[in-house]
Amino acid sequence: MRTFDIVIIGSGIAGGLLARQLRLACPDLGVLVLEAAEAMEDYKVGESTVEVAANYMVRRLNLGTYLYQHQLPKNGLRFFFDSPGKDLPLPRMSEIGSDHMPFHPSFQLERARLERDLVAMNRAAGAEVELGAKVVDVAIDGRGRHKVVYEQGGERREVACRWVCDASGRRHVLWRKLGVKVHKETRLNTAAAWGRYRGVAGLDAVADPAWRSRARYTSRHLSTNHFMYDGYWIWFIPLAGDLMSVGVVFDKDRVGEGSGAALTGPRTRADFERFLGAHRAARELLEGAELEDFQSYAHLPYHADRYFSTDRYAVTGEAGAFTDPFYSPGSDFIATANEFITQMILSDVAGDRAAFEEKVAAYDAYYRFKYDSTLRLYERMYPVFGSFELYRLKYLLDFNNYYNLVVWPFMADRVTDVGWIREELRFTDLVLRALSTMGEHFASLATDLRARGEYFAQNEGRFANGLNGVAQLETRLGPAIDERFRREQVDRAYGSVFAALVERRLGEQGLSDRARVVSELKLPQVLVFRDITPERLSRLLQRVAERMTRELRDEFPDAGIERVELGAGGEVSVTGPGAGTAAHAAVLSRARALWDASAGSLAHVAL
Repeated sequence: MRTFDIVIIGSGIAGGLLARQLRLACPDLGVLVLEAAEAMEDYKVGESTVEVAANYMVRRLNLGTYLYQHQLPKNGLRFFFDSPGKDLPLPRMSEIGSDHMPFHPSFQLERARLERDLVAMNRAAGAEVELGAKVVDVAIDGRGRHKVVYEQGGERREVACRWVCDASGRRHVLWRKLGVKVHKETRLNTAAAWGRYRGVAGLDAVADPAWRSRARYTSRHLSTNHFMYDGYWIWFIPLAGDLMSVGVVFDKDRVGEGSGAALTGPRTRADFERFLGAHRAARELLEGAELEDFQSYAHLPYHADRYFSTDRYAVTGEAGAFTDPFYSPGSDFIATANEFITQMILSDVAGDRAAFEEKVAAYDAYYRFKYDSTLRLYERMYPVFGSFELYRLKYLLDFNNYYNLVVWPFMADRVTDVGWIREELRFTDLVLRALSTMGEHFASLATDLRARGEYFAQNEGRFANGLNGVAQLETRLGPAIDERFRREQVDRAYGSVFAALVERRLGEQGLSDRARVVSELKLPQVLVFRDITPERLSRLLQRVAERMTRELRDEFPDAGIERVELGAGGEVSVTGPGAGTAAHAAVLSRARALWDASAGSLAHVAL
């Protein structure tokens, strides 16, 4: 019986990247990859990467040159918003995007090609990769001599190993053998249908000069393009060669069968083509194109109770959990899991049992937290998607938090630091509560705007440059973490966005860029602001007024100031100094200046 240090089940993107990382990190490790497919030709969804996964592939796996030569660079995320009748031509749709390539790279992947190339790379690096090798049994021995049985070419083979890593995707080979339950997620009820089209001219073929110049002629074609609707979204993702991935993800509670929606989510190839054809922009982009293949998932999100074990087994990619394809987090989950698995294996083979057990516990807890926090990010988003006005604010918050709280620690190698993880896990409840609270506020405002007939009010003719909202992070991201700056950015993002929600909900124009308001809305204060009501706003303004009163008394000690009052519509009054006196005029002027001072709110960045 042949023996290996690690057997990886599956040579898709998760298993292929893990094998490469292990060979680079420790060339002495014996790595066997067992792939059920006879050839890496299967079309797989999940082509779009974002910054964590790209950083992992470029920095950790040294794949930068390969990705630029054989795949496509990605021009960030881009979002388009339509009319209620789904009949706006593309140049008239409101848009969130960029007018230049993002300052940290990401890529659009033709998965089958990448996975074929990884097989060749891994073999060249000394890993054994067996195609047509279907794993039929796994026996876990806690003492470190697992057995993996597979069938290949009509023969049954058996190998022994110290580690088993499952990268088999939704087949969940290891969990099925061990009887570990995979839970169908009930908090998010989404499904998807997608296919590849050949002959799509692409977004850059739209000739409108004003529309092209609005983005400074940067390639919209290279973006992950999202067409946003109430309850669903449509993606257009370019692939190397003459292919375009097109798909629909929908909330079954809003557009699925039984939802009562006029347009129900597609389940079949014919339904898919009809669904896309009901949207003018998608229909015009696909004119003359040919649908090559079609796939669908009836339900997307799921999770397990654990992901890594001191019995030396682990899962990565979709073998463990999946949330939702919006924001393309799947490859980020792969990067994080592979980093964890590599570090656990290195501690194990080094004989450091204490470090190994410590890492398993910390990494498993963090990965479960990562799933839960990502799921809550999406949990109430689908009712918000169709409104440019609402989603601009949601994206502003999410994009800042992603760069600050996710990308930066990964780039600084904090994600595998057990001490850092323990510190992060101390704030688990706070983070989850923040995500749920903001999700509730966004969903409530969406309901309110629908009732007012204003949900689609800004869906035509507007452009927001999303990169401007994270410009302050461009020179900061890197190997050195500035924790004080990170905390400040969290408070600034939550304060800016929440103040904008309060302004819109209550009709208090100008409120969201007042420094005195935004400074009172740091994350802890946002979390106790459970309902956006006039009474809640009145108490907030009272706190602001009391603070201004104390400052003005210090500045004008002889003026006899009793109090400052802030009224509706930005009114400011001062009591104490005699009305009409020079002292009253000076104090009132200063109070108005303090009240009118700009917060530099992210919601008001020149987008």
